[in-house]
Order: sequence, then structure tokens, then C-alpha cells
Amino acid sequence: MSGWAMARGRGAACSTVPITISTMTCLPRASVIGYALQRGPCPMMPETSPAAVREGHRISSTRQALKIALPFGIVGTLWIAITSGMPVLLFSNEVKWGDLPWAQMFSGITVVLASSVLLFLLVKEKLEQARAAASQLRLRDQAIEASINSVIITTHEGNQHPIVYVNPAFESITGYTREEVLGQDCRFLLGQDREQAPLDALRAALREGKEGRALLRNYRKDGTLFWNDLHIAPVVGDEGVVTHYVGIQNDVTENVRYQQELEYQANHDTLTGLPNRNLLRDRLEQAMAYAVRYQRKVAVAFIDLDNFKFVNDSQGHQTGDALLKMVAERLNTCVRASDTVSRLGGDEFVLLMSDEGDSNTIVQALDRALATIAQPYRIGESEFNLSCSIGYALYPIHGDSAGVLLQRADIAMYHAKDSGRNNVQIYTPELDSRFLQRMALETDMRAGLEREEFFLCYQPQIGAVDKKIVGVEALVRWRHPQRGLIPPAHFIPIAEETGLIVPLGDWILHRACSDAMDWIKAGLPPTRVSVNLSVRQFLKKDLIDSVRRVLAETGLPHHLLELELTESLIMHNAELFISTLRELKALGIELAVDDFGTGYSSLSYLKRFPIDRLKIDQSFVRDLSVDQDSAAISQAVIQLGHSLGLKVIAEGVENQAQFDYLATQRCDEIQGYLFSKPIPNDELMGFVRAWK
Repeated sequence: MSGWAMARGRGAACSTVPITISTMTCLPRASVIGYALQRGPCPMMPETSPAAVREGHRISSTRQALKIALPFGIVGTLWIAITSGMPVLLFSNEVKWGDLPWAQMFSGITVVLASSVLLFLLVKEKLEQARAAASQLRLRDQAIEASINSVIITTHEGNQHPIVYVNPAFESITGYTREEVLGQDCRFLLGQDREQAPLDALRAALREGKEGRALLRNYRKDGTLFWNDLHIAPVVGDEGVVTHYVGIQNDVTENVRYQQELEYQANHDTLTGLPNRNLLRDRLEQAMAYAVRYQRKVAVAFIDLDNFKFVNDSQGHQTGDALLKMVAERLNTCVRASDTVSRLGGDEFVLLMSDEGDSNTIVQALDRALATIAQPYRIGESEFNLSCSIGYALYPIHGDSAGVLLQRADIAMYHAKDSGRNNVQIYTPELDSRFLQRMALETDMRAGLEREEFFLCYQPQIGAVDKKIVGVEALVRWRHPQRGLIPPAHFIPIAEETGLIVPLGDWILHRACSDAMDWIKAGLPPTRVSVNLSVRQFLKKDLIDSVRRVLAETGLPHHLLELELTESLIMHNAELFISTLRELKALGIELAVDDFGTGYSSLSYLKRFPIDRLKIDQSFVRDLSVDQDSAAISQAVIQLGHSLGLKVIAEGVENQAQFDYLATQRCDEIQGYLFSKPIPNDELMGFVRAWK
């Protein structure tokens, strides 16, 4: 039921009063016991009218005591007089005044008068005590009637508990009037929600004659839910059996909602509403226990968005947050209701799935996730493209604890990234060593930057018509003190993910400009030097100032510096990057689009970009002689570049057949092993001098 207060047996005095009543009224429990209860308004709190109160104040205790003591004295005196012969003296001539027992009479009258005085004093004291008790009862009545807690009393009749009293707070909290609930079984406040776990413990306590407490879901007259912190106690009558139940109901709805909100925040991601790491681990533990019992497998899949950082840094956190919410919604459509989609933070998500006897369901769900994430995202007038790398581990095959499974799914995800991204990989024990090597490589890179283990090589770029050296591309190399030369494909992706690409890229830019200036000082013809610009460098707020500072420090003429940006970089956020490209161009440097043909460039954007050169991706050049599509794409890129007034350079040219085809198509410049591999600075100076 709802809440409770205090009561007793029919026609008997209160013999048991809950502590809560004593606390609420500030009266000792003993002061309440002994007052009779009847049906109707609470007999312990009589409904005294204002007129009756004023009348009681008007009549003094002294007058009421006199009304009792004075008749006693008069009657006693008369009685002594009668028994002493006074009437005989009045009505007989034979009895003389001296014959009466005057001493005995005066002695008796004295006793009577003394008794009257004592009776007067005793009655007056008792009346004053009664008046004080009545005042206490009125205070108690006012306290309970004015209480913000609902007070309710029910009788105990078999399995029924009809209500005999409720205070105004009950009406305010529940919406029911006193007339509507008197005589009703109190369980109606439970509505249809009668199988609540706390009720079992409460009923058990009451069966043992003890006070009980429970937090229950109750329902108001309008059907709305409120949380009831219920205190209830049985009242034992004169015969030693429970006759009533008394309780106090406290509406703690706001407190419960606050606690629920705190619990929700502790277990859910604030941005997406998905379960966070805490709730994920809890559900994973439950899923593993279920798998053991029913011989099932559990999959933990780590999902990392491949190029989210680029969008987030370039478009701002508001757009990034909107994308994360959309990703969360899409992932939820890829799994069943019994599975869990969790966000650990940043752009990392986790799927928790059970195979339910069919292992293919896991693979199919991950394939759906991969394809769903890859669909375009539209926010306002902008469209974005994301991909993801997924790695997963299975319980109990790959681990027997939540921590191990999450770690190994993470390792598999990194393997997916190293395998080209936008794919799904399952954990294998061999990946442990790769992961450790990857972590060690990251640590060594940080140290390598400080120890200057990196150096530059330059690959010449040759004019297709006159065969003159028109420029060089700066390519970074790493000479590890123990492992020797490490291929760029091994450390560049790690540098991009960890942010090390920014200090590394800044060093490359400064070193390349310094070397190019040294060539001029050494008497070599001024040669354009091309430097690749990473996404993170391009998004630096001080990019323009940084380039200007490098040129000033090295003294390199501005027109001899060319910055290369990938097609996917500038086309992904074209509107944002146009202004930055124009500021770079205003410095007098040249701009090139690298890996052209692999993205989705818009002609309208290309016309607006202040670029000087398109670079055909080497994947098309490599297959020129065997793939008609590659040849057609290369031809189209050359024609497109020329139509826009741009130079076109082909990279990865390794044989004469490739060169001849590109020259026939009027490609402007050639770069590749056909002329030279990337060579260190000192070798490059000899190469340039020897080139004819």
C-alpha cells in the first residue's frame, strides 16, 4: 500500500505505537498509549471545535474543582449535624443546647472541611493535568494533520486492511479524498504493480510482529507513478493480537529520480546514451555466465572510426558529436535487441553479441556494421564519409575474462587498421607480438625524434619533353639504432594516429627547405622541393605562420616550395580548406594534389582550388600496360588537368613503356624508379650535377 502511521484495537487503548509517530509528534510513546481509537477521524486526535476550545479556556480549573469539593463539604457537614441530634434540638423542647455533643460535632465538621479542601486541591490538580494533556493532544493533532508525510491507519480483518484514517497529506500526495478511501483495502495504491520485490520483506516483518520499511511504486488517482518510502508497524490490542496497521508514507519520487539519473550517468555515455565501459563490463560478465550455462560463444568487437579525427578537427566538435550520434544509431540497427552497443569514448565503440548457436550471426552483424558505417552522412548542407576498422575476439576461445577479451579485440582492431582499414579482423595469438611491436615502435619514434634518427631522401621529378630535372619530392626515412631502416609504411600510420606526425612533419618541412637552399648555395640550379603535408598539419591553426616562419628562417625563395595534399584531404572538407589553400598560395608557394584519381573530386571545386599541379596516383601508372581502365583514368586526369590550366605529374613510373604512354598523352612531368629511386641529400647533389 502507500504509507502508514499509528493505531490500536477496537474499543481498546493503544498498546503499541510506532517509533515514527513518536518522532513525528515529538511526544514520548508512553504519552500516546492509553487513548481509545474508534472508526472515523483519528480518535487520538479529536476534532475539537474552536468554540469548545474557547469554552474550555473560559472555565477555570478552580471553579470546576469547587463544583466537586463544595457539595462534598456541605453534604458532609449536614450529615454530621443530623447524626449529632441537631434536628431534635430544632423540633423538640425537651432537648437543650447543652445536651448536644458539640465537641464531637465540631471535630467531625473539621474533618469534613479538611477533606473538602484536600478534595478541592486534588481535583484541581487533576483537572489541570487533564487540560495539559488535552493541549498536548491538540498539538499532536495539528502536527499530524499538518505533516507533509502521509499518515494512514488501517484495521486488520483477515487478509483485508480497510482504511480508517488518513491525514490531509495523504490526500495531497495521492489525489484521493478521505471519503474515497475510508473502508477501502490499502492495496489499491499499488495499481496493477502488485508483485514488487520489497513487498516480500515487508510482509515477512509484519508477520513477525515487527516494524517494516520498503520503497514501493505507488500510483496516484490520475494514474501517475510516485515512489513511496513506506514505514509500517502492527498495533497489538488488549488480547495480544494485531488489530491495526499504522504507517507513514513519504513521497520520495524526486530523490529516486535523482538517484536513477546518477546511476544512468554512471553507466551511460552522455553524448550518445549508449552503455559506457562500466555497464559494458557488467553485461559482458553476464553474457559470459550465460554462455557457460548454455554452451554459447560471446563476441566482443572493437570499432574505431578511421578518419573521424580529421572531420572532428576540421569541422568542429559540434559536427563531430552529431556524427558520433548518427554512428551510434546506425550500429544499433546492426545488432539484435539482446546485444549491446557501447561507446568507450572518442570514436571507439564496442559491440557485445552472442551467437545463439549460430556463429555466422556474429560475422554477419559485423559485416553489416562495416557497410552501414561507410554510408554517407549528411549534416545540414554537408556530406561526410567515414569508414571503420573492426577487430573482435570470442569467448571462451580467446579469453576467459572481460579484461582479456576487450584487450584482444582491441589488438585485432589495430590489425584491421594495419591491414588497410575499413575491414574486419578476428584476434589470433600471432597478433600479440605485432601489437607489442607496434607499441614499441611508437615509443621508439618519440625517442627517435629527439635523437634525430630521421633523415630525408629526395626523388627527382623529370620533365617529360625536355628530360630536365624540374623538382624533387622530399621523403622521410627512419634509421632505427637496432632495427636499421624502417619502411615509411610501418611508421607513418602510427605517427598519424598518435599525433607524432605533427612534429615529424614540421621537421621535414624545415629540413627540406634548408637542404634546397643549400643546393643553391652549392651552385646547383634552383630546384623546386615538394613536401607532403599531413592532415594534422593542415588543421593546425598556425599553419600559415609556420610555413612563413620556415621560409624566413631558411631563406628559400617561396616559389621553390611546393606543398602536396592528398585528394581525399582537400575534397573531404572543400569549403573549409579553400580559404586555407588561398592563404598558402598568397605566400607565393605552389600547391599540388597528390594521389589524384583515387578520391571523388568535384570539377566545381577543382576550378576553385588555387592549385598548380595534379599528381596521378602510382596505382594507375603501375597497371597502364595491363589494365585499360587504369590507362583511361590516367588519360582523363591529364586531359582534366590541362583543361583547368594545371600541370600533371605521374609518380611510380618504372619502365619505358609507361613513360612512352604518358608522354604520348602529354603528361608534363615524370617521377619514378625509371630515373632514380629516392636518394639522400649528398647523393642528390651528385645526381643533379651528373644529369644531362
